[in-house]
Amino acid sequence: MNIGIIGGGAIGLLCASYLSQHHDITVLTRRKEQAEEIRTSGLKRTVKGETFRASVKARAGITGVFDLLIVTVKYHHLQEVLDGLSTLPRQRILFLQNGMAHLLDLENWDTSHSIYIGVVEHGAMKVSDHAVNHTGIGVIKWGAFHPEDTAAVRNALNETPAQFQMIYTDEWKKVLEEKLLVNVCINPLTALLHVKNGELIANPAYEYMMKCAFEEALSILGLAEKERLWSHVVSICKKTAANQSSMLQDIVKGRETERKAIVGYLLKKAQAQEITAPHLTFFNRSLEVLEKKQTKSFE
Repeated sequence: MNIGIIGGGAIGLLCASYLSQHHDITVLTRRKEQAEEIRTSGLKRTVKGETFRASVKARAGITGVFDLLIVTVKYHHLQEVLDGLSTLPRQRILFLQNGMAHLLDLENWDTSHSIYIGVVEHGAMKVSDHAVNHTGIGVIKWGAFHPEDTAAVRNALNETPAQFQMIYTDEWKKVLEEKLLVNVCINPLTALLHVKNGELIANPAYEYMMKCAFEEALSILGLAEKERLWSHVVSICKKTAANQSSMLQDIVKGRETERKAIVGYLLKKAQAQEITAPHLTFFNRSLEVLEKKQTKSFE
C-alpha cells in the first residue's frame, strides 16, 4: 500500500519506520531540511538497544495521492494540516492525535475524505530529524469515524511487524476515552513536576495528586469500572516508569504542549455539564503559564 505519513515527530518517524517493512512510505514534513535529512540518511529506529534502518521517500508539504494518509502531528498543528488536506482529492485518512479535542474539529470539517481515528499506545522519543527511540512497545487501535467499508485498509494494516500491531476496533471512542484518562493523569503532572512517569506512583504526594485528576476526569467522561481504570493507570505508570511523557519532553524543549487537547477538552466538557474540576483547572492554568515561560526563554 502507498502510505503517506504527515508529520516528522516521534510518532510519525516511528510509524514510517515500521510500516516501511511492508508498504511504500512517504513522510510529509513541515520543514524542507527534515525531508532532505530523511531522504539522505534514511530512518533510524532504536528499540531495546538494537538499531534498525529504513529507506523511505520524504518531501515537505501536504501533496499527492495515497492509498492511506496517516496524520501524526500534535493537536495544535492540526488545523493547518486540515487546511492542506482540504485541497487534496478524496482519500482515506487516519488521525493519530492524543486527547479528544480533534474529534470536535473533525465533526465540523466539511470534507469528502474517509476518516479513521486511532489511538497510539507506544512510547517514542525523537532523537533527531531522522531518528527515533521506541521507548515502549504497545499497539495502535483504530476504527472508522463514520460507518463505511474498511476492508481494504484493515487488510493492509494487518501487514505490520509484531512490535507494531495496528488493531481495528468498533469501540474506538471507548479506547480514546480510556487513553485520555491515562494521559490526563500522567502528562500534566510529569510536566509540572519534571519527573519521569514512575515517580507518580513512587511518591505518595504525587500519587495523591494523580488520583485527584483521575477522579475528576472519570466524572467528566462518565466512565464506570473505576477500580479497573485506576489499576490501568497505575499499570501504565509502572510499565513506562523510566519514560518521559510527551508533555514533559515538550516543556523541556520549549515547545507548546498538548494541554488543550487533553486537559482543555475535559474542562470544556466539564463546563457543559456544570461539573467542577479544581485540580484539572489548576493543572491547565499552571501548564499555560509554564508554556509561555518556556517559549519565551527559547525565542
